[in-house]
Amino acid sequence: MELQKLNEFFREFYVEKNSKEKVIDLHIHTNYSDGFISCKALEHHLRDKSYLLAITDHNAIGGNIMLRKMGINVIPGIELGCVDGFEMLVYFKTEDDLIYFYKSFVEPNKNKYRMAKTHQDIHYYLRALENFKCYKSIPHIAGLAQKNFLKNKDYIYNVIARVDAIEIHNHALPNFRNLIAEDVQKKYEKELTFGSDAHFMEELIKFSKRINHLEKNNLFREYSSKIKLISWLGRKHLAYGIKGMLEK
Repeated sequence: MELQKLNEFFREFYVEKNSKEKVIDLHIHTNYSDGFISCKALEHHLRDKSYLLAITDHNAIGGNIMLRKMGINVIPGIELGCVDGFEMLVYFKTEDDLIYFYKSFVEPNKNKYRMAKTHQDIHYYLRALENFKCYKSIPHIAGLAQKNFLKNKDYIYNVIARVDAIEIHNHALPNFRNLIAEDVQKKYEKELTFGSDAHFMEELIKFSKRINHLEKNNLFREYSSKIKLISWLGRKHLAYGIKGMLEK
């Protein structure tokens, strides 16, 4: 998981400072979707560090726009959620392209009850993205339950053929699932991305320490973090669904 292994598409977004510590993370969720990471906290964390960062909120772009207004050179990104639960990370070259894509293809198709879903399928979005200069990666391809796309999406190999990369390390997953993703990435000769899939600052910080070889995995802390994540995510998604019903 090194900067040099990423496609040149991302290089112009790398901000180098006089620091040995780097934050390289292409999968982060802020409080503009189902995360609990504020833009202010993220800006403070990056203040004295080199970084390459993508905000990939579920069907939302407010976090991207706010951070760029604050002077943080984040990669304009989004995690698209499809009608059947399939997800895809999309990175754009410009904020204008991200906004135009969101306004034209995501916002009109939002699911009022499910934050991570829209009313369109992945083929709709792949066709739409053909008109943009962007970079597409499949996250958590061997993830848990409905996020195990290898097992529960019979069209997955068609999608693999049409994307640029596979996410080979998702820090929210057990290592053996990331190894499966890496095997798929190599077998189909795709490029790679990696990220924390952080919803809390502590997850982002743990992944940063892993990138900088400052800390090894601690299974007890990892499981404790997962329990907290599941609990808080459940509340936020429930609140989103209730809001959708009240607006009906």
